[in-house]
Amino acid sequence: MKKLLFVTVLILLSAKILPSAASSHPDDADVIEIYRVTDIITRSVSETPDALISGDLLILSIYDGNAVYSLVVEDALGVTVYTSILSADGMEYSYDLSGIGEGLHRLVIKGPGGEFEGYFTLY
Repeated sequence: MKKLLFVTVLILLSAKILPSAASSHPDDADVIEIYRVTDIITRSVSETPDALISGDLLILSIYDGNAVYSLVVEDALGVTVYTSILSADGMEYSYDLSGIGEGLHRLVIKGPGGEFEGYFTLY
Protein backbone atom coordinates (compact mmCIF):
# COMPACT_ATOMS: atom_id res chain seq x y z
CA MET A 1 0.00 0.00 0.00
CA LYS A 2 2.87 2.35 0.80
CA LYS A 3 4.45 1.66 -2.60
CA LEU A 4 1.20 2.49 -4.38
CA LEU A 5 0.86 5.73 -2.44
CA PHE A 6 4.50 6.62 -3.13
CA VAL A 7 4.15 5.94 -6.87
CA THR A 8 0.91 7.93 -7.01
CA VAL A 9 2.56 10.91 -5.30
CA LEU A 10 5.53 10.72 -7.70
CA ILE A 11 3.24 10.66 -10.71
CA LEU A 12 1.27 13.66 -9.46
CA LEU A 13 4.43 15.62 -8.69
CA SER A 14 5.99 14.85 -12.06
CA ALA A 15 2.79 15.90 -13.85
CA LYS A 16 2.84 19.21 -11.97
CA ILE A 17 6.57 19.94 -12.18
CA LEU A 18 7.56 18.60 -15.61
CA PRO A 19 6.13 20.20 -18.76
CA SER A 20 3.50 18.19 -20.54
CA ALA A 21 4.76 16.28 -23.57
CA ALA A 22 1.29 16.46 -25.14
CA SER A 23 1.33 20.24 -25.30
CA SER A 24 4.33 21.81 -26.96
CA HIS A 25 2.77 25.28 -26.95
CA PRO A 26 4.25 27.96 -24.69
CA ASP A 27 2.09 28.98 -21.74
CA ASP A 28 2.03 32.62 -22.81
CA ALA A 29 0.93 31.85 -26.38
CA ASP A 30 -2.27 33.35 -27.76
CA VAL A 31 -4.38 31.34 -30.17
CA ILE A 32 -5.03 33.05 -33.50
CA GLU A 33 -8.54 32.36 -34.76
CA ILE A 34 -8.22 31.24 -38.38
CA TYR A 35 -11.13 31.55 -40.80
CA ARG A 36 -11.60 30.18 -44.31
CA VAL A 37 -11.82 33.00 -46.85
CA THR A 38 -12.65 30.90 -49.92
CA ASP A 39 -15.30 28.25 -50.35
CA ILE A 40 -13.77 25.46 -52.38
CA ILE A 41 -16.13 22.65 -53.28
CA THR A 42 -14.10 19.47 -53.58
CA ARG A 43 -14.37 15.89 -52.49
CA SER A 44 -11.41 16.21 -50.16
CA VAL A 45 -11.53 17.70 -46.71
CA SER A 46 -8.87 20.21 -45.75
CA GLU A 47 -8.24 21.22 -42.18
CA THR A 48 -8.11 24.73 -40.84
CA PRO A 49 -4.56 25.71 -39.83
CA ASP A 50 -3.66 25.97 -36.16
CA ALA A 51 -1.89 29.20 -35.30
CA LEU A 52 -0.41 30.62 -32.10
CA ILE A 53 1.50 33.80 -31.37
CA SER A 54 3.96 33.83 -28.47
CA GLY A 55 5.83 37.11 -28.20
CA ASP A 56 7.39 37.55 -31.66
CA LEU A 57 7.13 33.86 -32.53
CA LEU A 58 4.39 32.63 -34.89
CA ILE A 59 3.67 28.89 -34.57
CA LEU A 60 1.69 27.26 -37.40
CA SER A 61 0.50 23.76 -38.22
CA ILE A 62 -1.80 22.33 -40.91
CA TYR A 63 -2.30 18.92 -42.44
CA ASP A 64 -3.33 18.69 -46.08
CA GLY A 65 -1.52 15.67 -47.51
CA ASN A 66 1.95 17.25 -47.76
CA ALA A 67 0.73 20.20 -49.81
CA VAL A 68 2.61 23.51 -49.77
CA TYR A 69 0.93 26.72 -48.60
CA SER A 70 2.10 30.30 -48.86
CA LEU A 71 2.25 32.36 -45.69
CA VAL A 72 1.85 36.14 -45.81
CA VAL A 73 1.74 38.59 -42.90
CA GLU A 74 0.36 42.07 -43.57
CA ASP A 75 0.42 45.10 -41.30
CA ALA A 76 -2.65 47.20 -40.43
CA LEU A 77 -2.30 49.14 -43.71
CA GLY A 78 -2.32 45.98 -45.83
CA VAL A 79 1.40 46.13 -46.63
CA THR A 80 3.12 42.73 -46.79
CA VAL A 81 5.76 42.62 -44.05
CA TYR A 82 6.61 38.89 -44.06
CA THR A 83 6.31 35.98 -46.50
CA SER A 84 7.27 32.33 -46.28
CA ILE A 85 6.16 28.83 -47.20
CA LEU A 86 4.33 26.36 -44.95
CA SER A 87 4.52 22.64 -45.54
CA ALA A 88 1.12 21.11 -44.74
CA ASP A 89 2.49 17.90 -43.25
CA GLY A 90 0.99 18.32 -39.77
CA MET A 91 4.24 19.41 -38.12
CA GLU A 92 4.53 22.64 -36.15
CA TYR A 93 6.64 25.34 -37.77
CA SER A 94 7.87 28.49 -36.05
CA TYR A 95 8.45 31.85 -37.71
CA ASP A 96 10.35 34.72 -36.07
CA LEU A 97 8.39 37.94 -36.61
CA SER A 98 10.64 40.18 -34.51
CA GLY A 99 11.45 42.45 -37.46
CA ILE A 100 7.92 43.32 -38.61
CA GLY A 101 6.99 45.85 -35.92
CA GLU A 102 4.21 46.18 -33.39
CA GLY A 103 0.48 46.50 -33.90
CA LEU A 104 -2.34 44.62 -35.59
CA HIS A 105 -1.37 42.14 -38.32
CA ARG A 106 -3.26 39.93 -40.75
CA LEU A 107 -2.10 36.38 -41.37
CA VAL A 108 -2.99 34.94 -44.80
CA ILE A 109 -2.41 31.27 -45.66
CA LYS A 110 -3.09 30.14 -49.26
CA GLY A 111 -2.83 26.71 -50.78
CA PRO A 112 -4.68 23.86 -52.46
CA GLY A 113 -7.12 23.62 -49.52
CA GLY A 114 -8.19 27.25 -49.88
CA GLU A 115 -7.36 30.62 -48.42
CA PHE A 116 -7.39 31.26 -44.69
CA GLU A 117 -6.92 34.41 -42.61
CA GLY A 118 -6.49 35.40 -39.01
CA TYR A 119 -5.57 38.51 -37.06
CA PHE A 120 -3.08 38.99 -34.24
CA THR A 121 -1.34 41.81 -32.40
CA LEU A 122 2.37 42.12 -31.66
CA TYR A 123 3.39 44.19 -28.65
